Amino acid sequence: MPATAVLLVLVSTVLHAGWNTRLHRSADPETTVALSYLLVGIVLLPAVWFDPPSEVPGWVVASAAAQGGYMALLGTAYRTGSLSVAYPISRGTAPLLVGLGGWLLLDETPTAATAAGLVVLVGGLLVLAGLGNQLQERRAVVLAAITGLCTVAYSLIDARSVDLTGSLGYLSMVMILSSGAVLLGRRPGWARMRSMLGDSAVVGAGQGGAYALVLLAFQQAQAGQVAGLRQVSVVLGVLLAREALGPRALWGSLLVTAGAVLVIW
Repeated sequence: MPATAVLLVLVSTVLHAGWNTRLHRSADPETTVALSYLLVGIVLLPAVWFDPPSEVPGWVVASAAAQGGYMALLGTAYRTGSLSVAYPISRGTAPLLVGLGGWLLLDETPTAATAAGLVVLVGGLLVLAGLGNQLQERRAVVLAAITGLCTVAYSLIDARSVDLTGSLGYLSMVMILSSGAVLLGRRPGWARMRSMLGDSAVVGAGQGGAYALVLLAFQQAQAGQVAGLRQVSVVLGVLLAREALGPRALWGSLLVTAGAVLVIW
């Protein structure tokens, strides 16, 4: 893996862990993350004019539904639980589902590394779930796990859709529709949304910056290598959170990171 690609991915992991940390500290994570999506969607809106996703309207709606669920669940998990519990679980559930899905649903025989990764990943998730239970954060644990399912859903939808239409116009429509649905459901009011704009702009910049760097890394290295190295953000998120939860949070995040790397790489 070229050194420049490694650097791009590592910087993206810092941004990803950073915007999740900022989101967790927000007074209203659900509104903040929805507004951040809306702001990025508006920035990308000119692409809709030049290359509208008219070929895949159904997939736009499906992805918006999955991403709306992701935003609402992640925001609620962050509001009701510790970042050191919710963030690693939300990140680790997705590769677990991908690995198990390939094995159980597609009859793909897992390699020794994949099988070992699944075991390590499950172990890390159980450690974190046990910590969440001890902290009486069961709801956050469940919501974070379901967030991983939403991530798999919209990732599969988007991977299919961008092969059929322009990616920027498609992404803009998905982000505007999904964030609009979350905001309509929560009805935070104009005054509350204005108070959230600062956090939302920072979170949106982190989201956009991390995604852009990953796209650049994809041009220089294999997708599996990039996706595997991105899991470093799990440990960074726990370290940035600076929550006094004891060694189980760090060990659980390390196990999730190692397991996810083995599954994805």
